[in-house]
Amino acid sequence: MNFVKLTLNDIEEILELQNSVYDFLEQKEVLEKLSREEFEKGVNQGYVAGVFHENKLIAVRTMYIPDIDEEEHLADDVGVKRERSIYSEISLVDPEHRGQGLQTEMGRYLIEQVRASGDFDYIFSTVMPTNLPSLKDKFKLGFKIMRTRLKYNGKRRHVLYLPLNENIEVSGEVLKIKYDNYDWMMNAGQDYIGNALNGEFIEYYKK
Repeated sequence: MNFVKLTLNDIEEILELQNSVYDFLEQKEVLEKLSREEFEKGVNQGYVAGVFHENKLIAVRTMYIPDIDEEEHLADDVGVKRERSIYSEISLVDPEHRGQGLQTEMGRYLIEQVRASGDFDYIFSTVMPTNLPSLKDKFKLGFKIMRTRLKYNGKRRHVLYLPLNENIEVSGEVLKIKYDNYDWMMNAGQDYIGNALNGEFIEYYKK
C-alpha cells in the first residue's frame, strides 16, 4: 500500500474527507473534529499520511507534536517527559473504503516514522470508550490504556500510551471489564493497565 506525505495543498481535501466521515457517523461525539489551523499545523510538523484512490483522498492519519506547556498534556497522565512525547491525533477513512485496515496500516507507517526520527520516546492517544473500532486499532498498534478520565471539557476518554523504547509487561490475574463500565474505569482503572479488547470486554492487569 502506498502512503503519501500530505502537504498544505491537500488541506481542502482533508477537510472534505473529515466532513464526509463526520456526516456518516451515528454518534457524532466519536469524532473530535480538527480545525483547518490544526490540520495545517500537523501537516507542517510532517507526521501525516494519506491514501489516494483514483486521485481521490480516501484516508488520512496524523500525528501531532503538542506544545510543551499545553494544558492537560497527556504525558502527565503517565509521568513521562512532555518534550519526548507525540500524539496519535486523528484517523479518517472514507466510509466507502472502511474495513480494509487502512487506519491501522497508516498507524504503523507513522509510528515507524516517529521512531526513525529519534526525537520521541512516547506516543499518546485518547479514545472515547464506546469507540470500539478506534480502541481495536490502538491495541493492534501496541498502545495500552493507562487510565480513563475526563478530558476536553468533561468528556470521558481512555488515555493510551505506547513507549517506543521499552515493552509494557503485564502479568497476574486478568480482570475483564465491559467496555462501558465507566464507574470501574474512572475509579479503579488508574491502578490497572488495559491490555486488549476481547469482544465487549477490556482485559486489565494490575500495574
